[in-house]
Amino acid sequence: MKNKIITILFIIIIFGFGFMGIIFKDKEVSIFERRKLASFPIFNRDFTENLDAYLLDQFAFRNEFINFNSIINRKVLNKIDNKDVYVIEDNIYEKNYPLNKEKVLKFAEKTNYIISKCKEENRIYYSIIPDKAYFLDENKYLKLDYNQLYNLVNNNVNAKYIDITNDLNIEDYYRTDIHWKQENLQKVSKIIMENIDQKYKYENYKEKEYNNFYGASYSKAGLKIEPDKLKYLYSNGFENVEVKHLEYGYKKVYDEEKLEAVDSYDVFLSGPSSYIEITNNNLNDNSTLIIFRDSFASSIVPLFIPYYNNIILIDLRYIDFELVAEKIDLNNSDILFLYSTLIINNSDILKVRI
Repeated sequence: MKNKIITILFIIIIFGFGFMGIIFKDKEVSIFERRKLASFPIFNRDFTENLDAYLLDQFAFRNEFINFNSIINRKVLNKIDNKDVYVIEDNIYEKNYPLNKEKVLKFAEKTNYIISKCKEENRIYYSIIPDKAYFLDENKYLKLDYNQLYNLVNNNVNAKYIDITNDLNIEDYYRTDIHWKQENLQKVSKIIMENIDQKYKYENYKEKEYNNFYGASYSKAGLKIEPDKLKYLYSNGFENVEVKHLEYGYKKVYDEEKLEAVDSYDVFLSGPSSYIEITNNNLNDNSTLIIFRDSFASSIVPLFIPYYNNIILIDLRYIDFELVAEKIDLNNSDILFLYSTLIINNSDILKVRI
């Protein structure tokens, strides 16, 4: 009798979830997992395999099961760094540990190689963006030795260092993402520009807001956390700015279509791109800033636009330095290396052959 009850309950559960999977509308994107979900397959030789993927993706209450699993791991099993993320008061920190000393030194070596290709008259600077784990309590959570990382870079890179760490705190970063908030970066952009000897330019920005930003860290946490508000600063002067990508041509400073995409952070300069040329037609002095950068730069670079006639962005994660070395004109150019500690501690990703 007992076995019959268990069997009946099992059948009810299986067919119940199957029925709900039929009556519920299929979802195209999973915010929890940050990817597109499988749609019902067409009938071909791969139908059975594709059907399995479809049923797994469109399983009723899938997100609830992911959330429940994360709660069990964190609350019951005390895995505070489940999937290498810490969740502290609904703020998600991605673990950056341990310190990869060789990779940090390799970052310095790659940076110096690029500097060696520059001209004597170029003004060359670098700044380091701390990732969110920088602000964790080292007595409670595993975090790399940031002091050592900074010292390794500062003692080996042949350029002027611009320190921004004292002007940042955890409130300057999104809760559900690794990146910093553009609306909090005017002080940082001012520091960087002043260190490059650019006179401060007041800009009357208007703040635009998107209320449902689920960042990259959200899917790793597997918990239901309130979305961030993504704000971006708009200036009328941006209407006279051209943004040209190597991969997909001309775009705007803010690509608002990206707000509804899987990664809303791509609203800033249309997201990942190997090479971007920004022309500020409000100026005509041929001033140029060349930035070697990662994704953190996407949100702060719009705040640099009023200062320069031309800004060139190079992301060496996606393009080999030798391919762009002959393309860029170094005459009268300022050069800035702007990288986060996440990239510096994993410099193998930078395509610089030395």
